[in-house]
Amino acid sequence: MSRAYDIRRDIRRFLSLHALSVTLLTALLSGFMTSPAVASLPANSLHRVSLRQKQHFTRITIALENRPHYTLSRLPGNRLRIRLADTDGPLLKKFRRYSDTNLGGVVFSRSGDSLVLTFPFATDRIWRDVSVDGVNAITLDIGTQFGSPLPPAQRSGRDRIWSGVEKLVRDFDPPLKSEFPFVPTDQILLKNLLDRDGQEVFLAAEAALYKGNLSEAEEGFAQFTSRKTAIQPLALYRLGETHYKLQKYSQALSSFREAEKLWPAFLNLNPAVTFYYGDSIARGGDLSAARSLLSGLIARLAEKKFAPVLLVRMADILVRQGHEQEALGVYRTVSENFRDNKATWIAMLRLKDRDFLQATPWNYLSLGNAYLDIYRQSNDIDLREESLFKYVLLESLHGEASDALRQVVMFQRKYPRGVYAAVCRTIREVLVAQVYRETEWARKSSGLILFAEEHQDYLAECMEQPEFLQKIVRAYETAGRPIELIRLLSFLLERQWASAGAPFMYETVAENAELLGDTVMAEKYMRMFLQKFASHPRARLILERLGGLLYSEGRHQETRDTLLWLLNRGEKARMAESYYYLGRSLWALRQFAPAYRSMELYLPRGVDHTGKAARLLPDAYYVAASARESAGDRKGALRLIEAGLKKPDLEGRDELLYKAGELHLHAGRTQRAQTYFEQVATKGSDPDWQNLARHALQTLETNAGSKATP
Repeated sequence: MSRAYDIRRDIRRFLSLHALSVTLLTALLSGFMTSPAVASLPANSLHRVSLRQKQHFTRITIALENRPHYTLSRLPGNRLRIRLADTDGPLLKKFRRYSDTNLGGVVFSRSGDSLVLTFPFATDRIWRDVSVDGVNAITLDIGTQFGSPLPPAQRSGRDRIWSGVEKLVRDFDPPLKSEFPFVPTDQILLKNLLDRDGQEVFLAAEAALYKGNLSEAEEGFAQFTSRKTAIQPLALYRLGETHYKLQKYSQALSSFREAEKLWPAFLNLNPAVTFYYGDSIARGGDLSAARSLLSGLIARLAEKKFAPVLLVRMADILVRQGHEQEALGVYRTVSENFRDNKATWIAMLRLKDRDFLQATPWNYLSLGNAYLDIYRQSNDIDLREESLFKYVLLESLHGEASDALRQVVMFQRKYPRGVYAAVCRTIREVLVAQVYRETEWARKSSGLILFAEEHQDYLAECMEQPEFLQKIVRAYETAGRPIELIRLLSFLLERQWASAGAPFMYETVAENAELLGDTVMAEKYMRMFLQKFASHPRARLILERLGGLLYSEGRHQETRDTLLWLLNRGEKARMAESYYYLGRSLWALRQFAPAYRSMELYLPRGVDHTGKAARLLPDAYYVAASARESAGDRKGALRLIEAGLKKPDLEGRDELLYKAGELHLHAGRTQRAQTYFEQVATKGSDPDWQNLARHALQTLETNAGSKATP
C-alpha cells in the first residue's frame, strides 16, 4: 500500500493537474493454452455427426475412424468451415434442415481428398474448439457463453508460433532508450583533464558510443578507469553507459556506483546517464532505489518533453519487477493526458498488451486494428516495429494461414534486421507449412513452383510433410523447368534443416543435370551422394548410373573401377545395361576374361528387355564372343554368336553374321565363312558391315585364286 502511495505522490509532483488511478493487475503476456495439436495422418473416414443444443450453446461432435487432421476457418457471412483433410464419408443431407438459435443447417461437400462441413451461425455467437488430444473426434461449441470458461486458444497447428514468441517475451529484455540526445563531453573540460593524446582517445570512445560501436567504446573508456585521475569519474559514467547498452547490467551498475562516489553531482548534469543508472538498479532487483532515482529525475524534468516517456519507462521497470498494478496506473495516466507526445502511443501499446491473451480467432480483429493504428500514427521507429509485429503476431495466431503469411512476409520486408527477425522466421515456417497443407496443389504446378521459390528459406516444416519434395519435383517436370529445379534443390542442400531429403535431392539434381547435358554437374552430385550416403539403399543404383555416365564419355578405366563390384558373388545390377558398360570397358582395356563374364551376365537380361537394353544386345554378343576368342576360347565364342543368331527378333544381326564368318574362317572352315559373309554382303542393312563382308569375300577369292595358280 505504501509503495502505491509513494508512486502516486511522485507522479503528482509531475502532474499537478492529473490524478493517478491504479487498477487491478493485468498480465502483459502469460501462458497461452494451445488448441489440440493435429498431426498429419493417413486416410480417415467419417463415422457419425451429432448436434446437441444446450442452455447457452450448441455442441457439434464429429466422430472419425482415426485422429483427425482438420482446419477451422471463418468465412464471410458469419459462416464456419471445417475441412477434414484426407477424409471420406457420406454427404449427410439430413443436417441441412437443422436449425436452432445458435446455428443453421450443416452442408457436407467434398474438396479434393477433403470432406468439408459448412454452416452459418448467429451474428452475436462465438465458437470454441474443445476437442481432446488423442480422441478420434472434433468437438465444437457455438453460443453466447459456455458452461465452463476455457482459456483462449490460437488456431490449430499454431502452437509452435506461440512457443517461439513466449520465449522471446520471457528472455528478450533489451536496454531501454532514455530518449535524451547524446551530448559529448565539452572539449574545454577535456583539455583541463587530459593531454592531447588522451583527449583523442576519449573523444574516439565517445564517438564509438554514439555510433553504436560498443565494444570499441568499452575498450576506449576502460583505459581511463583503472587509475585515480581527474578523468576517472567521467570515464566510469561513460563505461557504465556502454555496459548498459551492451546489456552487461551488473557491470554497468558497478561502474555507475563507483562513479557516483567520486562525482555525485554529474547525475544532475546528465539525465541520460541518470536514467541508465536507475534502470540498472531496477534490473539488479532494488526497485525502491530505482524508483527514487527515476522519480527524482522525472520531477526535475517536469516541463520537458522527455518526462512523459520517462514515466512510461519507469512503468516498464515496474512491470519487469512484478508490480503491474502501479505500472498500469502510470500507463493510463500518460495515455489520457499527453496526446501530443509519443509517450501516449507507448502507453497505449502497453495497455493493449493487457488484452493480448484474451484474443481468439473470433475476437482478435479489434485488438489487431488497435495495434495497427499505433503503428500508423506513431513516428517512433522502435514503437512502430513493436506495434506492427504484435498486429502480425495476432494474425499469425488467429487469422487465416494464407492472410497471416502475407502479413509476416510484409513485416520481414519492412524490418529485415529488426529485433523480431528470429521469431518471424519461426512464424513464417509454421505458416508456410500450414498453407502448403491446406492448398490443393494437384492442378497448380506453376503455383507450387512459385510458392516453393518465394518461401525457399522457410520450408523446414514442409520438408517433414509426406512426399513434399516429390511433389515439387513433379511440378517442375510438368512445367519443363529443370534448370530452376536444380537451382532450388542446390539451395536446399545447403540448409541443415533439409538434410533428411538430401539423398533424394542429390539424385534428382544429378538426373536433371544429365538431362541438360551437364555431365560435370551430374558426376559431381552422384559422387557427393556416394560420399555422404555410402550405405543408402539407392547407393548401388547411383554407382551404376555413374558408371553409365563415365562410359558415355569414353572413360573406360573409371567405368571399370566404378562397376567392377558387379562381378562379385551375390551382387546384382539394378540396370541391365550396367553389365554392358562394364564389359565394353573391360574389352577396351583388353581384360578379356572379366569382359565376357560381364557381357554374359548382360545377355539374358538384354533379351528380356526392350528399348536401350535390347538395342545393345547385338554388340554385347559380338564383344562377348570377341573376348572369348581373344582369351583362346573360339568354340565358346562361336556358341555365343550362334545363340544370338537364333533370336528371331534380334536387331543388328549383320555384325553377328560377320563375326560368325570370322570365327569359321579362323577355324579353317572357309566355305561356311563365305556363306556368312555373303549373307551380310547381299542381305545386310548396315553399309559398314556390308563393306567389311565384301572385302572379306574379295580376300577369300584372291586367296583361292592364288592357290589355283601353279
